[in-house]
Amino acid sequence: MKRIKRTLSALLVAALAMGTLTACGETTYSAASDFFYSADKGHSYGDGTKEYEIGDTVYMKVKFKVTSNKSKTSQVKVVLTIPSIDNVDAKYMDGQIITPNFDAVNNVTTYEFTANASETAADQECVIQFVPNAVGEVPMTLVFDDNVDASYDKQSTLIFVEKKEDKAEEEE
Repeated sequence: MKRIKRTLSALLVAALAMGTLTACGETTYSAASDFFYSADKGHSYGDGTKEYEIGDTVYMKVKFKVTSNKSKTSQVKVVLTIPSIDNVDAKYMDGQIITPNFDAVNNVTTYEFTANASETAADQECVIQFVPNAVGEVPMTLVFDDNVDASYDKQSTLIFVEKKEDKAEEEE
C-alpha cells in the first residue's frame, strides 16, 4: 500500500511539473498581438519605423488573436488605449468604422474590441490613421481582459518629430 501511495504521489508530482493537469476543465487563454505602421497610405506595413514627421499621415495596423484550450468560442474584451489625442480615424479591415471612447479627465481615447477565443481563433485587425500635429511621444497599449494573463498585454510608442526641410529649400 505504501508503495502504491509513493508511486501515485510521484506520478502526481510529475504530472504537475509537466503542467498536464488543469483544474476541473478550466479554460486557459493565450494571446498574440502586434503593431505595424505605414507611411505610404497603407500600401505596406512594417514594425520597424515608429518615428514620423508632423503633418504626415501615419497608418497603424493592430493585429491580435486570443486562443483558448477549448473548441467552443468564448469572447474576450480587448482595449486599445491611445493617450493625448482626440478622435482619430479607425476602421476594421473590412472598412467598418470603430467608434472610440474619449476620457477627457485622463486625456485618453480607447477603442474596445471583442476577440473570439477558441482553439482555432483567427487573427483580428484594425487600422487607425494619425495625422500628427505636435511633436511628442504617444505610448499606446493593447490590454486583454482578466481572462488573459497581463503578460500578453502589449505597448508600442509612436514618436512625432518636426518636419524636415526639403533639400531644395536648403540649397537656396
